[in-house]
Parts: sequence; structure tokens; C-alpha cells
Amino acid sequence: ASDVAVYASLEAMQIMGGYGYTRDLIVEKLVRDAKLTQIYEGTNEINKLTISDKIISRA
Repeated sequence: ASDVAVYASLEAMQIMGGYGYTRDLIVEKLVRDAKLTQIYEGTNEINKLTISDKIISRA
């Protein structure tokens, strides 16, 4: 979900052009928040390892 948030917010920033980088619009905050969520949740690789370990331990 965090990857989708980053992708969508970066696309919104691209659409807004130069204004997307300014703090005048909420787009800049959305990009920052999305990136922080991505970092806070952990990398996708770590999440995949955690899920695979749980699946293997059930088998």
C-alpha cells in the first residue's frame, strides 16, 4: 500500500509541475508522508521475508 501511495503522490507532483515541489500545495506533504510510511512500514523485501517465514513455519 505504501508503494501505491508513493507512486500516486509522485504522479500528482509531476502533474502539478514546479508547483508540486512548493509547500504552497498539499502535494508536497503527501509525497513526504508517503515516503515516511514506506520507511516506517519497512522495506518490501523485509515484509516479504516476514510473510514467507510465517507461511513456512505453518507448513
